[in-house]
Amino acid sequence: MAFGTAPCEKLENSLWEVRSHLKGRRIVRVLFTVKNGEMVLLHGFIKKTQKTPAKDLQLGRKRRDLWLSE
Repeated sequence: MAFGTAPCEKLENSLWEVRSHLKGRRIVRVLFTVKNGEMVLLHGFIKKTQKTPAKDLQLGRKRRDLWLSE
């Protein structure tokens, strides 16, 4: 079984997205942040359109801000 590298993209300050392809042409996205060398997974979802849905982005931002404020 061969594994490729998962594409990763910076969405904005301290908010990143990593994507993985599943069977059935589905694409899973996970939003994450990094603080003091720790990677924190904030939200995962199946993306159905080109643009990241606003509700998923808002949830990722909310969780990022909560994590970074601690």
